[in-house]
Amino acid sequence: MAKFLLDKDIAIKQYNSLTHLGEIWYNIKTNPEVGKILEKHTNAIFTSTGIGNLTHLNDLKRAVMLLQGESIQEIKNLVDKGVKGFIVDNEVDLNKLLKVTDDTQLFLRLKFKEHTIYTGKYFVYGINWNRASELIKNLSMDVGIHFHRKTQNIGEWSLVDDISPIISSLEGQITSVNIGGGLPSTYHNSKPLISPILKNIENLKNHLKEKNMKLILEPGRYICAPAVKLETSILNIYDKNLVVDASIYNAAMDTYLYHIRLKVQGEKQSGHRYLIKGRSPDSLDIFRYKVFFDKEKKVGDKITFLNAGAYNFHTDFSDLPKIPTEIIHK
Repeated sequence: MAKFLLDKDIAIKQYNSLTHLGEIWYNIKTNPEVGKILEKHTNAIFTSTGIGNLTHLNDLKRAVMLLQGESIQEIKNLVDKGVKGFIVDNEVDLNKLLKVTDDTQLFLRLKFKEHTIYTGKYFVYGINWNRASELIKNLSMDVGIHFHRKTQNIGEWSLVDDISPIISSLEGQITSVNIGGGLPSTYHNSKPLISPILKNIENLKNHLKEKNMKLILEPGRYICAPAVKLETSILNIYDKNLVVDASIYNAAMDTYLYHIRLKVQGEKQSGHRYLIKGRSPDSLDIFRYKVFFDKEKKVGDKITFLNAGAYNFHTDFSDLPKIPTEIIHK
């Protein structure tokens, strides 16, 4: 049976490699099982994008909730349970929060547009920074700003150049800047260089330090992707197609959502060529269109996908089973 192999040591190592840059938050939706490990073994703060996410955590004082349509009563329940803070991207949710409390850590999510041909279609979310500046002047709580452009940001924009005008206008009014997610991982069709990206973030950290502001980052897939492998078995072979006992619909939704193709352990540059197909009959259920191995494959052989830890949630498509996660290096 297919299973995820979660290496606890790798997850912690990835987290620790970033702590010199600032406070590390982890969005629990990226991989809840990795989140549980980080809660137990690190000082991470956890972002929740839905009330259901919070069920994966033991200490809600380490949780920051991104509001999106919650009722006043739901917000009150979150405050009563000790949720550390809130992120809001619209004034309706902000006003509901203020009816419940003015004594919490608050982040206003700002609207940013990317300077790249790869602009995401969701940059419309957030509050215009001019309006945010007006709102902040009337808030008595600890306020920071937050933005998130996209997943898999590979450094098409300069953090300091893009943010410094906003930082200058809000100096003395905000305490922290959360640059959201976007730290990439390595896939078959995406091999970004992480060093210049981290240098970009370090430059922003130093810039914020001069302004007495704290940097917060949410590395997401950078932590969880390399910590997890997906181990599958070959169920069928025909016409150079390998059918494995997993599907992108219950193991690798990133394949469909972000057009990411997982690397395969042991693959070569040439040799015996195969297409790796998921176990559903759906035409989109393809892990990889072309993979080379040095030996021919047979039914029962293992196919292991690398960096499989990000957004590996399962859907109820074709009633596919939820794939279990086995933790190694406990």
